[in-house]
Amino acid sequence: MYHLVYYHHPCAENLSLKYSSTDPSDVVQRRYEDGGKTKILGYPFNTPIYVLYEGNDTTTHADEIEYGLGWLEERLDGLPRSTQVITFRLLELLQAAVDVREEDEFRLYKDFEPMQVHRALENVSWGASLPVVAGELMSNLVLRHPLPNANHRTSIAMLQFCIESVAPSFEMPTTHVDDHTWKAWVDPYIVESKRLITVRRNNVRFKRLAELGVDVVERKGGIQIWLTDYELDMHWRDALTKYAERHEAHCTQFVEEIFERTGRSDLTGRKGPTRDGFAEFLESGGDGDFRELF
Repeated sequence: MYHLVYYHHPCAENLSLKYSSTDPSDVVQRRYEDGGKTKILGYPFNTPIYVLYEGNDTTTHADEIEYGLGWLEERLDGLPRSTQVITFRLLELLQAAVDVREEDEFRLYKDFEPMQVHRALENVSWGASLPVVAGELMSNLVLRHPLPNANHRTSIAMLQFCIESVAPSFEMPTTHVDDHTWKAWVDPYIVESKRLITVRRNNVRFKRLAELGVDVVERKGGIQIWLTDYELDMHWRDALTKYAERHEAHCTQFVEEIFERTGRSDLTGRKGPTRDGFAEFLESGGDGDFRELF
């Protein structure tokens, strides 16, 4: 019998694990110190564990998106043109992801943060090999999490654009959500990506859970993180670096498998785009219908 703790509160997905203890008064004290929206959940193990969950006050529906042109231009003012172009395309991808779902089913868990797109682009090895550039682009967009939802889906679409910018004849496997052939090998990459980014931000909290006898942490969507599978005993700053590197390698491997499965291993040795070159490619693409990507 293993001990499982939920990372997101089972009745409030906008709240995530903040603190844990075997002493309920300790958790209550933390709750009052932190303030904000919180819930406490007790786990009736042989030695009970009490977990404090914290997060935003609420989530909103996708039909409440208000990221107008003026709003975005104001926040991108002074940034490189490449950042502006890529951010505009990313926002269009978000809207496309919304359009293929019912708006009232598409939840927004945070604000859109355009500056995080810029920081993601600053950490890509532009001009390196194509798998590295495409993999790092996907990875850093996921790690920075700039969008209020659909960060993995939109990052994979950006990965596709990155490949097409140097290989126009490349045909990406269909990414439609109902394509089970695609999902069978892509889903494990996405699931492990979500595990890595969760461990990266929570190694100290997860180490404490492990010390309290917890075996597995479960994210929303039923994604389980077995604590013994990950190194947790390090400073949180070291964890940010270590798991960012693992995530980049994971996404680069994803690109290499895409090339293998599409019979385009010849692209592995190709040089990836520069940042300005990628932005020019996106800008020349016009106002296409991105819904087919999802």
